Amino acid sequence: MKKYKIKRKNLKEFFGFFGLRKKPQEIQDLIDNDPVLKKLEKELAAINSKARQELERDVPPERLAKYKKFGWIK
Repeated sequence: MKKYKIKRKNLKEFFGFFGLRKKPQEIQDLIDNDPVLKKLEKELAAINSKARQELERDVPPERLAKYKKFGWIK
């Protein structure tokens, strides 16, 4: 298996794979037109909100700042 080295200049690019992304408009249109997908999106938003509250409670502020810097959380 190949080994990869992540250099400092490539950190943002590497962590971009795991960050928050904006949904394409086509996908958002599908979600808006389907009541089942709307319900699932609301449930997912509630789960993410709860997880964020727990993260803010349990993680030190300096680590939260790094998470925001890399775009993992808003």
